[in-house]
Amino acid sequence: MCGRATARTDEYVNGVLRATLDTELCHGPDFRVTLGPGAGGMGPLGGNVRVVLSRWPVLEVIQVQVCANGTWPRSWTTLPAGWAEPVMPPMGLFSSAAPSADASGSQSILIGPGYINWALGRNGYAIQVQYINGWPHAGLGEYVPAGSMTLALDDCTGWAIANYYGTAVGATGVIKDSGQQEAIHVTTSSVTAGPGIVTLTTPTVYPHQAGTVVSTLPRSVEQACIYFATAEALTRGATSTTIHAVGGAPQSSGQGAQALIEEGELLIHGYRRTV
Repeated sequence: MCGRATARTDEYVNGVLRATLDTELCHGPDFRVTLGPGAGGMGPLGGNVRVVLSRWPVLEVIQVQVCANGTWPRSWTTLPAGWAEPVMPPMGLFSSAAPSADASGSQSILIGPGYINWALGRNGYAIQVQYINGWPHAGLGEYVPAGSMTLALDDCTGWAIANYYGTAVGATGVIKDSGQQEAIHVTTSSVTAGPGIVTLTTPTVYPHQAGTVVSTLPRSVEQACIYFATAEALTRGATSTTIHAVGGAPQSSGQGAQALIEEGELLIHGYRRTV
């Protein structure tokens, strides 16, 4: 049921909300790859290039490669480090006292001038972008005693990247442990993506068991998944389902599965990818 609820959430928003590391191939200039005054930043080398990617919010651009679209096999030119950045990274996620609870951010990046232009015509360039997007979300890989300065996570993607101008590093999330919930702020990670070890700014207050969820996902997304999971339970033949409200009081839903699905979709409507 949980797997189907997660799938329904990703299907409705037309993307994956948890942080992932992806490599995407684009072609431009075209409607998703614009350059010149419309992208801003005209200079001696020309204008910046704006690329609209498929997933959001873009947290960090790892690498950009370009190649003339008519060149086969591909011969990629790798742009210098720091030559691309997110247009509008989410606020309240990095160097924050509390996790972000809004659907901020964008799916566009800016690429510096000099590598993509109109010299080869429309769609004259193939552009390969490797980037981190979404909200960092993981589970504890092993038991964590109180007072720990490190956490073993099953997915370190997005937890330790720099903010927009590189002035602060690390995401603020919550260890979702019943009765022992606490906020944590990450400073470094042993890996860019996948299982690894993250370092915290302050030690943990409580002990936590392996498998406990550690997440930056907004609470509205979590609540939508609860509604979807409840709808799955009703669809499987149950006549009623009891879930817990945020305050801890039980509430019973006499509504049908479709009403719960509609309520969940309303909660995550702001997270839909529109382009």
